[in-house]
Amino acid sequence: MRQYQQNDGPLYDLTNKDPYKTLYISVIIQAFLDLTKPKKENESSSITLHRDQAEAWFFSSIGVTCEDFEVVCQYAGVLPEKIRSFAYEVINSGDTEDVRRTFQNLL
Repeated sequence: MRQYQQNDGPLYDLTNKDPYKTLYISVIIQAFLDLTKPKKENESSSITLHRDQAEAWFFSSIGVTCEDFEVVCQYAGVLPEKIRSFAYEVINSGDTEDVRRTFQNLL
C-alpha cells in the first residue's frame, strides 16, 4: 500500500504564505475530503451529492466542470494531471481513511 507523504507544518506555510494559493489548495483538499467520505447507510442526501460533485469535478474531461478544475489547479500551482492521477489512485486504493487523515492534519 502506498504511503502518502505528510508534510511538517501548516498548509499556509507550505504555500509560501500566499493567501490566494492557500485558498485554491484548500478547495482541492476539500474536494478530496468530499470524494473520500465513507459511504454510510442512511447518509444525508447532501453528503451523497457532495461526493458525486467532487467525483465529477476531479474526473470530467470536457466542459465547464473540467475548465473550473483546471483553473483552480492553475491558481493553486499544481498540475491538474497530477491531481487527477492522485485522486484516481486514492479512490482505487481502498484506503481513503488514511488519505482523509493526512489532509485533515494539513488543515
